[in-house]
Amino acid sequence: MKIALTILFIVVLTGCASMNTPTASLIDTVPVVTIAKRSDTSENHIVFIPANTDFPVQFSLKGTIFNNDVSSTVMVSFKKDLYLYKYWSSLDGKHWINSHKLLDVKPSGGFDKSGGKVEVKLNFLQ
Repeated sequence: MKIALTILFIVVLTGCASMNTPTASLIDTVPVVTIAKRSDTSENHIVFIPANTDFPVQFSLKGTIFNNDVSSTVMVSFKKDLYLYKYWSSLDGKHWINSHKLLDVKPSGGFDKSGGKVEVKLNFLQ
C-alpha cells in the first residue's frame, strides 16, 4: 500500500510540475520560431506571431456527411504580438499565462436557406 501511495504521490507531483508557469527566462532558453517561416527547430519551441504580419490559417470541412472534404487557406494578422508555448501564451515573451486566460476562442456554425456558415471568433481577454 505504501508503494502505491508513493507512486501516486510522484505522479501527482510530476503532473503539477508541468503545470508551473514558465519563467521570464524561457525565451532565452527555448528556440523562438516566427509563424509561417521555415525552420529546422526541435519540437520544443516558442511560436512567435508578430503584430500586423500576415500568416496563413487553413480551414477545412470534413466528414461522412460531405461528398468531398474541402479546405481553404486565408491570410490573417493579429493586432498584438503573441508568443505561444505549449498551452501558455504571452504578449511580451516574458510574462506567461494559460492560453485560455488570454485568448477566447468561440467556434460556431449552422445551416439555413442561404447555405452553411462557419465562424470562429478569437478575442484577447486582456
